[in-house]
Amino acid sequence: MPVEPDLPDLPPPSVTEAVVLGAVAAHAAEAHGAHRPVHTHCENCGTPLSGPFCHRCGQHDFEFHRSFRHVFLDALENFFHFDAKLFQNFITLLFQPGKLSADFNAGKRAAQVPPFRLYLFVSVLFFFLVFVGENRPNPLGRSDAPRGALKITPLVDGKPATGAQALPAAPQKAAAKPARKVGRLRPAEEQIRADTAAKNSAEAAAKPKAPKSDFEKWVDHQAMRGMDPASQRQMVDTFLHSLPKMLLFCLPFFALYTRLLFRQSGLVYLQHLVIALHFHTFIYLWIMCRDGWVFLAKLPQLGLDGWVAFACNLWLTLYPLLMLRRVFGNSWKLTVFKTGVLAFAYFLTLGLALMLTAFVIIALL
Repeated sequence: MPVEPDLPDLPPPSVTEAVVLGAVAAHAAEAHGAHRPVHTHCENCGTPLSGPFCHRCGQHDFEFHRSFRHVFLDALENFFHFDAKLFQNFITLLFQPGKLSADFNAGKRAAQVPPFRLYLFVSVLFFFLVFVGENRPNPLGRSDAPRGALKITPLVDGKPATGAQALPAAPQKAAAKPARKVGRLRPAEEQIRADTAAKNSAEAAAKPKAPKSDFEKWVDHQAMRGMDPASQRQMVDTFLHSLPKMLLFCLPFFALYTRLLFRQSGLVYLQHLVIALHFHTFIYLWIMCRDGWVFLAKLPQLGLDGWVAFACNLWLTLYPLLMLRRVFGNSWKLTVFKTGVLAFAYFLTLGLALMLTAFVIIALL
C-alpha cells in the first residue's frame, strides 16, 4: 500500500481562484460515469481517491489506456451534460433574478457554468444573430416604400394609362394649375438678400485667408469622407463590430459602481464582477427571447405582439431591482434609490463609451 506523502495542508480556494480557474470548477460536474475514480490512489501524489479529482494536488484521475470508442462516448456524454447545465443556468438567469450570482458567491458553483464562459457564449451567439439579421437578403422582394403609400395611376379615356401615356400627364396638370400670386414685397425682399450676399462675399474676398493647420485639413478630409456613401457604410459596419468589445470594456465599471454603492455587503470586487457578468448575460438572453416571442405573437394576427413586448419590457425594468434586492438584501426603499443611481451612472458610462468609440472609428478610417 503506497505511503501517503507528508504534504502541507492547502488553504481553501478563494473567490479569485474560483473565477479564474473556472474550467476546473466546470470539470467537477462532469458526466455521471466519470464520478467514480479509475484508480484507488492519485498517480501524482499517492493520496487515496474518493472522487474524480485528488483533494491534495487537484489532478484529474483519467485513464489513457482505453480505446478510441470509449473516449469518444465519454466526450459525447460530457458535451450533453454541459448542455443540460447550460440551459438550466439560462432558465435560472431569466426567471430568478440574482439567484445565480448569490449561489456562486456563496460557494454553490458545481451546477453552474463559469460566469465569464457563460457570458462569452451568450454574447457571441447574440452578436452572431445580429450580424446575420443585418446581412440577410429580403426574400419577398418588397420595396422600401412606406406600407401605407398608395400608388396612383393616371387615367386616359377612362382607362389606366400606360408608361408612355402617363409621362405627359404631369406637365399638363402642372400647366393647368393657376399661377400663384406673388406678394408685393417679394421683389424687394429678393433684392435685399442679393445685396447682402454680394456684400458678404466681397468682404470675405477682401480679407486675407490664413493657411489651414494640419488639424483643420484633417477635419476637412474626414468630413469629405463622411459624405461618401461607401465610407458611411464602412464606418457603420466597423462601429457594429466594435460594440462587443466596447460593452466588454464597460462591464468592469458596472461592477465598480455596485462595489461603491453596496460596499457594506462585504463582497470583494471580483464577486461584484460575477454579478455584472450575470446581469449582462441576462440582457443578451432577454433581447433574444423578447424578439423571438414577439415574432411568434405576430403570426396569429391577433395583436398580441404589443402585449408580449410590454410584458418583456416590464420584466426588464423590474429585473435589476429584484436582482440587487436578492444579492445584497437591502430594504426596498434603499434598493430602489441605489438602483436608480446605478442606472444613471452606467448609462452615462455607456454614452461616453459610444462617443469615444465613434470618434476613434472616424479618426482611424
